[in-house]
Amino acid sequence: MKIGKLFKRLLLFVGVLVGILVLTAILVPVLFKDKILATLKTQMNNNLDAVTDFKDIDISLFHHFPNLSVGIIDISIKGKGYYKDDTLIAAKDIEVTVDIMQAIHGVYDIVDVDLNTPRIHALVNDKGQANWNITKPDTTAKAATPAQPSSFAFKLRKYSIENGYIEYKDDQAKMTAIIDNLNHNGSGDFTSDAFTLSTHTTIDALSFAYGNIPYLAKVKTLVDMDLQVDNKSSKYTFNTDKIQLNGLKLATKGFVQLPDTINTMMDIQFSTPSNNFKDILSLIPGMYQADFKNIQTSGTVALSGFAKGTYNSRQMPAFQVNLAIQNGMFRYPSLPSAVTDIQVKMQAANNDGVPDHTIVNVEKAHMVLANAPFDMHLLLKTPISDPYIDAGLKGRIDLSQVQQFMKLEAGTKLTGVVTADVTAKGAIAAAQKQQFDKFYAAGTIGISNMLYASKDYPGGVALSNMLLTFNPKNVSVSGLKAQYLQSNFTGDGTINNLLGYYFHKEALSGTFTVAADKVDVNKFMGTSSTPQPATGATPPPATTTPFLVPDNLDITLTATVATVLYDKLTLTNVKGALLIKDQSVTMKDISGNGLDGTMLINGSYSTKNDKKNPDITMAYKVQNVDIQKTYNAFTTVQKMMPLGKYISGKLSSQLTMQGKMGQDMTPVMNSLTGKGDLLIINGVLSGFPAMQQLGDKLNISQLKSFPLQDIKNFFTFVNGRVIVDPYKFKEGDIDFEVAGSHGFDQTIKYGLNLTVPRSMMGSAGTTMVNNLVNQAAGKGVTINVGDKVNLAITIGGTITAPKIETNLKSLAGDAVNNVKQQITNEIKSKTDSVKRVVKDTVTAIKKQALNAAAQELKNQISGNKDTANKNSLDDTKKKAQDAVKGLKGLFGK
Repeated sequence: MKIGKLFKRLLLFVGVLVGILVLTAILVPVLFKDKILATLKTQMNNNLDAVTDFKDIDISLFHHFPNLSVGIIDISIKGKGYYKDDTLIAAKDIEVTVDIMQAIHGVYDIVDVDLNTPRIHALVNDKGQANWNITKPDTTAKAATPAQPSSFAFKLRKYSIENGYIEYKDDQAKMTAIIDNLNHNGSGDFTSDAFTLSTHTTIDALSFAYGNIPYLAKVKTLVDMDLQVDNKSSKYTFNTDKIQLNGLKLATKGFVQLPDTINTMMDIQFSTPSNNFKDILSLIPGMYQADFKNIQTSGTVALSGFAKGTYNSRQMPAFQVNLAIQNGMFRYPSLPSAVTDIQVKMQAANNDGVPDHTIVNVEKAHMVLANAPFDMHLLLKTPISDPYIDAGLKGRIDLSQVQQFMKLEAGTKLTGVVTADVTAKGAIAAAQKQQFDKFYAAGTIGISNMLYASKDYPGGVALSNMLLTFNPKNVSVSGLKAQYLQSNFTGDGTINNLLGYYFHKEALSGTFTVAADKVDVNKFMGTSSTPQPATGATPPPATTTPFLVPDNLDITLTATVATVLYDKLTLTNVKGALLIKDQSVTMKDISGNGLDGTMLINGSYSTKNDKKNPDITMAYKVQNVDIQKTYNAFTTVQKMMPLGKYISGKLSSQLTMQGKMGQDMTPVMNSLTGKGDLLIINGVLSGFPAMQQLGDKLNISQLKSFPLQDIKNFFTFVNGRVIVDPYKFKEGDIDFEVAGSHGFDQTIKYGLNLTVPRSMMGSAGTTMVNNLVNQAAGKGVTINVGDKVNLAITIGGTITAPKIETNLKSLAGDAVNNVKQQITNEIKSKTDSVKRVVKDTVTAIKKQALNAAAQELKNQISGNKDTANKNSLDDTKKKAQDAVKGLKGLFGK
């Protein structure tokens, strides 16, 4: 009996203990999460010269029980200085799993490290600055003390990377590598001085280019490799034949060593175990498809190479890649023709590791396409400093025969003939300096009767004729005849610096003259007829991104178009120029007929300073355009000139403005600032709710609809409002004076001085005036109303739901000047607010500096000189920097 009670108590104790442990496992992450989160962010930012952030952390004993898992969610590391706009690393989460029992005894046994969906952008600019050099130097002075044994023990069993994307771009070495959908794992005893690291890697698309020559393009990659790791010398040795690039298998051996944080030493050799031509064929883009295994091939291939030496920001290892193809042939069983007589001999070599000493020599590249031979050769030397080329291209391709030997995507149509006979030899710099005795180029590339259609271009792109003529100075384009989206184009022009553009990424310059019969801009932009959201409804998020203007183009395009269709607008006899330069597109003297009038437009669109919200400018001059057609054609006009809905007739206008473009490629209305004028030549105002109300109130039907003739006003717009300067006009026996503002949100604030003959006012109007006189008399103000009544009217509310206030001018004052003064006060208030904040911020900086200086003097007098000096100066510097940051933020706004 006593044993039973003891057993029950034991079970109760165990249950309570388990409950406490479970409760602790749940509560500890919750109770200390915020503190851990803040500490981790602080430590990362203190030790990294970068902007680091993450959304959350996840601490749990249940994910991998009984081990402890710590996850960092949505982490990002962004550079500073030159790389302030580039993200080095971003990842969905990083999870570390630790053996909790070992950790209690001081041994950090990391069971697993998982990196989920990382996005890594490793960049080196043309000055050799790498964006991954973000660790802050340790400036703490360390006294020389005997090394003490550490109680800290660290173990790592395995790690993995899932769905990774890595981009490496070295502008200095002209090298680019992209790894898309990387899945990699490794395991081993990382605590040993020497151990075997077993790795497995798959890559969906591997691309590599050097000197603007693509060596690999979206290659599917598989690597199984055991690395012999020597931790003492940081040396990794390998020997494997389990590497596959698409269908090509490679064997490789050698080592990679990291003697310090700057240099990487290597000695690597590789070759193909097989000499089957089919293996190397798989590396050609578009060839490695689902039915590639059934392709028939013959011929031999030999591929080998090495990389030996040191790699750092200034040099690369010596390397050599040799490729030879003899008597190659391939044919798809389901297609009638084959590509035959494929002969290739090429070598890419660098003997000393100096990037500029690389030589690429395609000595021979020959093939027969549908019984038509095609040949090329290329010698490239000194690719970095002054590229020297000796290249040639000769052959004829009947595009209609391509589908006889090459599988095309379903729905693809391809016809036409391309002929080429081009040679070029010499230093590209000589061509740029117009030293044509040192550079030779001649020949032509002609295209005739070409048609290309696919699922992306269902309507097809037709190029019925074009001839490119090469000479040492440039490339001329002549006889262009093309059709796209039911538009017919003709043109000619010149292309300059083609080789400098290709090898040095210098600006490609050119001039073109193009003519078209009709251009439907809606089709070119892919504009759809998706219904707009109802008024007040939240618009859907933007799914487009702004067009980024290339930074290496200098193109002048002069065009004439018989008809241009844009949204609801039709323009005819359009002519003008487009200049593409310095990441900007400039419209110059674009003129045309439309909206029953004429127009002249100048403007610009630039992504140089802002990629997300491009800068725009515009200056237009329109004459004799139809008001209703203009209002209905442009959403921008509807916001800037909402009264246009109620006016029919003709107008002329001039306007200049600047602002921002949204990501949906429409102007950000509240960013627009500018000024202009508007002349209503002749028209009729009818149906405007404000005048409808006023007409009823005064019992004057003439106010509800009246003609407008030669009425000109001037306006400015800023902060989402159009401010109209005072202007006067007369209609019959009624005198008008108007001024005020309206917002892009359709709110209105207008003042109207109205002089009306009393005889025009009916009984309702007369009664209203008499009531106003009596109200004034009741306040001790005597007003004599003569034959003409001077009224001061304020109009508020919105365009469609206005609010009218009517009073006698002698009692209420000048409505126009009152509204004008209100607008002036509002603008001044905003300006004064900015000035006040600036003043307060500057005062705060001065006050912080004075307080810090006083404290510094006090510390030195008390003898705390060194500590006071360092801490006080650091603190002063930080406070001043914080205040200046606030000031910068203010000016940024």
